[in-house]
Amino acid sequence: MKLSLVPISDNTKTVTAIVRERIRAAILSGELIAGSRLDQSQIAANLQVSLVPVREALKALDSEGFVRIIPRRGAFVADVSTKDIEDLYMARQMLEGDAAAHAVTYLTDVHLTTLQTLMQQMADELARHDYMAFMISNRRFHFTIYTALDNPYLTNMITTLWDLAERYRYQYVLLHERGAVIQAEHQLILEACQARDAVKLRRSIVEHMQRTLDDIKSDINAIHPQNAKL
Repeated sequence: MKLSLVPISDNTKTVTAIVRERIRAAILSGELIAGSRLDQSQIAANLQVSLVPVREALKALDSEGFVRIIPRRGAFVADVSTKDIEDLYMARQMLEGDAAAHAVTYLTDVHLTTLQTLMQQMADELARHDYMAFMISNRRFHFTIYTALDNPYLTNMITTLWDLAERYRYQYVLLHERGAVIQAEHQLILEACQARDAVKLRRSIVEHMQRTLDDIKSDINAIHPQNAKL
Protein backbone atom coordinates (compact mmCIF):
# COMPACT_ATOMS: atom_id res chain seq x y z
CA MET A 1 0.00 0.00 0.00
CA LYS A 2 1.40 3.36 -1.02
CA LEU A 3 0.96 5.98 1.68
CA SER A 4 0.86 9.75 1.32
CA LEU A 5 4.14 10.08 3.22
CA VAL A 6 6.34 12.61 1.47
CA PRO A 7 10.17 12.50 1.43
CA ILE A 8 12.03 14.26 4.21
CA SER A 9 14.01 17.36 3.34
CA ASP A 10 16.78 18.91 5.43
CA ASN A 11 15.57 19.89 8.86
CA THR A 12 16.97 20.85 12.23
CA LYS A 13 15.13 17.89 13.76
CA THR A 14 16.68 14.44 13.71
CA VAL A 15 15.53 12.13 10.93
CA THR A 16 14.12 9.72 13.52
CA ALA A 17 12.04 12.50 15.10
CA ILE A 18 10.61 13.50 11.71
CA VAL A 19 9.82 9.88 10.80
CA ARG A 20 8.07 9.49 14.14
CA GLU A 21 5.98 12.63 13.51
CA ARG A 22 5.00 11.49 10.01
CA ILE A 23 3.91 8.03 11.13
CA ARG A 24 2.10 9.46 14.14
CA ALA A 25 0.24 11.95 11.91
CA ALA A 26 -0.85 9.11 9.60
CA ILE A 27 -2.21 7.21 12.61
CA LEU A 28 -4.02 10.29 13.96
CA SER A 29 -5.64 11.00 10.59
CA GLY A 30 -6.80 7.40 10.27
CA GLU A 31 -4.72 6.72 7.16
CA LEU A 32 -2.97 4.00 9.16
CA ILE A 33 -5.85 2.17 10.81
CA ALA A 34 -5.86 0.38 14.16
CA GLY A 35 -4.55 -3.17 13.93
CA SER A 36 -2.86 -2.72 10.55
CA ARG A 37 0.68 -4.00 10.05
CA LEU A 38 3.34 -1.36 9.39
CA ASP A 39 5.55 -2.19 6.43
CA GLN A 40 8.89 -0.74 7.51
CA SER A 41 10.47 -1.06 4.08
CA GLN A 42 7.54 0.74 2.44
CA ILE A 43 7.63 3.53 5.02
CA ALA A 44 11.38 3.95 4.50
CA ALA A 45 10.84 4.09 0.73
CA ASN A 46 8.03 6.66 1.02
CA LEU A 47 10.13 8.89 3.25
CA GLN A 48 13.36 8.20 1.36
CA VAL A 49 15.28 7.22 4.47
CA SER A 50 17.05 4.09 5.63
CA LEU A 51 15.39 1.46 7.80
CA VAL A 52 17.31 2.57 10.90
CA PRO A 53 15.32 5.76 11.67
CA VAL A 54 12.08 3.94 10.85
CA ARG A 55 12.85 1.22 13.39
CA GLU A 56 13.86 3.80 16.01
CA ALA A 57 10.71 5.82 15.36
CA LEU A 58 8.52 2.74 15.72
CA LYS A 59 10.20 1.88 19.03
CA ALA A 60 9.41 5.39 20.28
CA LEU A 61 5.81 5.12 19.10
CA ASP A 62 5.55 1.73 20.80
CA SER A 63 6.58 3.31 24.12
CA GLU A 64 3.95 6.03 23.58
CA GLY A 65 1.18 3.52 22.88
CA PHE A 66 0.59 4.35 19.21
CA VAL A 67 2.30 1.22 17.91
CA ARG A 68 2.65 -2.35 19.18
CA ILE A 69 5.84 -4.22 18.30
CA ILE A 70 5.33 -7.97 18.46
CA PRO A 71 8.52 -10.09 18.40
CA ARG A 72 8.91 -12.11 15.18
CA ARG A 73 5.70 -10.61 13.78
CA GLY A 74 6.48 -6.95 13.27
CA ALA A 75 4.99 -3.57 14.16
CA PHE A 76 1.26 -2.84 14.17
CA VAL A 77 -0.86 0.25 14.75
CA ALA A 78 -2.13 -0.14 18.31
CA ASP A 79 -5.66 -1.46 18.45
CA VAL A 80 -8.42 0.12 20.49
CA SER A 81 -10.40 -1.25 23.43
CA THR A 82 -12.93 0.44 25.65
CA LYS A 83 -10.90 -0.33 28.77
CA ASP A 84 -7.75 1.25 27.30
CA ILE A 85 -9.61 4.46 26.61
CA GLU A 86 -11.31 4.47 30.01
CA ASP A 87 -7.95 4.03 31.75
CA LEU A 88 -6.38 6.75 29.64
CA TYR A 89 -9.14 9.26 30.30
CA MET A 90 -9.25 8.48 34.01
CA ALA A 91 -5.55 9.33 34.23
CA ARG A 92 -6.09 12.50 32.19
CA GLN A 93 -9.05 13.65 34.28
CA MET A 94 -7.10 13.26 37.50
CA LEU A 95 -3.94 14.89 36.20
CA GLU A 96 -5.40 17.70 34.10
CA GLY A 97 -8.20 18.49 36.55
CA ASP A 98 -5.76 19.01 39.41
CA ALA A 99 -3.23 20.82 37.21
CA ALA A 100 -5.89 23.28 36.06
CA ALA A 101 -7.12 23.87 39.62
CA HIS A 102 -3.59 24.67 40.80
CA ALA A 103 -2.95 26.86 37.74
CA VAL A 104 -5.81 29.26 38.53
CA THR A 105 -3.76 31.56 40.75
CA TYR A 106 -0.99 31.75 38.14
CA LEU A 107 -3.20 32.86 35.26
CA THR A 108 -2.45 36.42 34.17
CA ASP A 109 -4.45 38.82 32.03
CA VAL A 110 -2.20 37.77 29.13
CA HIS A 111 -3.22 34.14 29.64
CA LEU A 112 -6.90 35.09 29.67
CA THR A 113 -6.54 37.16 26.51
CA THR A 114 -4.81 34.21 24.82
CA LEU A 115 -7.65 31.90 25.84
CA GLN A 116 -10.26 34.31 24.45
CA THR A 117 -8.35 34.63 21.18
CA LEU A 118 -8.08 30.86 20.86
CA MET A 119 -11.82 30.49 21.50
CA GLN A 120 -12.56 32.62 18.43
CA GLN A 121 -9.86 30.88 16.44
CA MET A 122 -11.34 27.45 17.23
CA ALA A 123 -14.82 28.65 16.28
CA ASP A 124 -13.53 29.87 12.91
CA GLU A 125 -11.67 26.60 12.27
CA LEU A 126 -14.73 24.51 13.10
CA ALA A 127 -16.89 26.68 10.85
CA ARG A 128 -14.64 25.94 7.87
CA HIS A 129 -14.23 22.26 8.88
CA ASP A 130 -10.47 22.63 9.31
CA TYR A 131 -10.22 19.94 11.97
CA MET A 132 -6.45 19.60 11.99
CA ALA A 133 -6.09 23.34 12.64
CA PHE A 134 -8.75 23.06 15.34
CA MET A 135 -6.84 20.26 17.07
CA ILE A 136 -3.74 22.48 17.25
CA SER A 137 -5.70 25.42 18.65
CA ASN A 138 -7.54 23.16 21.08
CA ARG A 139 -4.22 21.91 22.39
CA ARG A 140 -2.91 25.47 22.78
CA PHE A 141 -6.09 26.44 24.65
CA HIS A 142 -5.70 23.72 27.27
CA PHE A 143 -1.94 23.97 27.58
CA THR A 144 -2.17 27.75 28.08
CA ILE A 145 -3.80 26.83 31.39
CA TYR A 146 -1.56 23.90 32.35
CA THR A 147 1.75 25.55 31.51
CA ALA A 148 0.88 28.58 33.63
CA LEU A 149 2.16 26.48 36.54
CA ASP A 150 5.63 26.44 34.95
CA ASN A 151 6.12 22.84 36.10
CA PRO A 152 7.94 20.89 33.34
CA TYR A 153 7.44 17.52 35.07
CA LEU A 154 3.69 17.97 35.15
CA THR A 155 3.59 19.37 31.63
CA ASN A 156 5.55 16.39 30.29
CA MET A 157 3.17 13.90 31.93
CA ILE A 158 0.11 15.72 30.60
CA THR A 159 1.69 15.89 27.14
CA THR A 160 2.29 12.12 27.05
CA LEU A 161 -1.33 11.32 27.91
CA TRP A 162 -2.66 14.07 25.65
CA ASP A 163 -0.75 12.66 22.68
CA LEU A 164 -2.17 9.19 23.30
CA ALA A 165 -5.71 10.58 23.35
CA GLU A 166 -5.22 12.64 20.20
CA ARG A 167 -6.12 9.85 17.79
CA TYR A 168 -9.50 9.34 19.48
CA ARG A 169 -10.15 13.05 19.89
CA TYR A 170 -9.52 13.73 16.20
CA GLN A 171 -12.08 11.12 15.13
CA TYR A 172 -14.53 12.46 17.74
CA VAL A 173 -14.47 15.94 16.19
CA LEU A 174 -14.21 14.79 12.57
CA LEU A 175 -16.90 12.12 12.47
CA HIS A 176 -19.64 13.91 14.34
CA GLU A 177 -18.85 17.61 14.02
CA ARG A 178 -19.57 18.21 17.69
CA GLY A 179 -18.08 21.67 17.49
CA ALA A 180 -20.97 23.49 19.18
CA VAL A 181 -20.88 21.18 22.21
CA ILE A 182 -17.09 21.35 22.48
CA GLN A 183 -17.09 25.14 22.27
CA ALA A 184 -19.80 25.42 24.93
CA GLU A 185 -17.60 23.34 27.22
CA HIS A 186 -14.60 25.51 26.39
CA GLN A 187 -16.65 28.57 27.31
CA LEU A 188 -17.29 27.11 30.78
CA ILE A 189 -13.57 26.48 31.18
CA LEU A 190 -12.78 30.05 30.12
CA GLU A 191 -15.34 31.49 32.53
CA ALA A 192 -13.88 29.46 35.40
CA CYS A 193 -10.43 30.80 34.53
CA GLN A 194 -11.73 34.37 34.42
CA ALA A 195 -13.38 33.90 37.82
CA ARG A 196 -10.21 32.27 39.22
CA ASP A 197 -12.53 29.53 40.49
CA ALA A 198 -10.40 26.41 41.04
CA VAL A 199 -13.33 24.15 41.94
CA LYS A 200 -15.38 25.16 38.90
CA LEU A 201 -12.35 24.88 36.62
CA ARG A 202 -11.50 21.36 37.78
CA ARG A 203 -15.12 20.30 37.35
CA SER A 204 -15.36 21.86 33.88
CA ILE A 205 -12.16 20.16 32.71
CA VAL A 206 -13.21 16.76 34.07
CA GLU A 207 -16.75 16.96 32.67
CA HIS A 208 -15.39 18.12 29.30
CA MET A 209 -13.22 15.00 29.06
CA GLN A 210 -15.96 12.71 30.40
CA ARG A 211 -18.39 13.76 27.68
CA THR A 212 -15.74 13.18 25.06
CA LEU A 213 -14.95 9.77 26.57
CA ASP A 214 -18.62 8.72 26.63
CA ASP A 215 -19.09 9.59 22.96
CA ILE A 216 -15.84 7.93 21.89
CA LYS A 217 -16.82 4.74 23.74
CA SER A 218 -20.23 4.81 22.10
CA ASP A 219 -18.62 5.12 18.67
CA ILE A 220 -16.13 2.31 19.28
CA ASN A 221 -18.74 -0.05 20.71
CA ALA A 222 -21.02 0.60 17.74
CA ILE A 223 -18.25 -0.27 15.28
CA HIS A 224 -16.51 -2.97 17.35
CA PRO A 225 -19.06 -4.32 19.86
CA GLN A 226 -16.61 -7.00 20.98
CA ASN A 227 -14.33 -4.28 22.37
CA ALA A 228 -16.88 -3.37 25.03
CA LYS A 229 -15.86 -6.51 26.91
CA LEU A 230 -12.13 -5.86 26.70
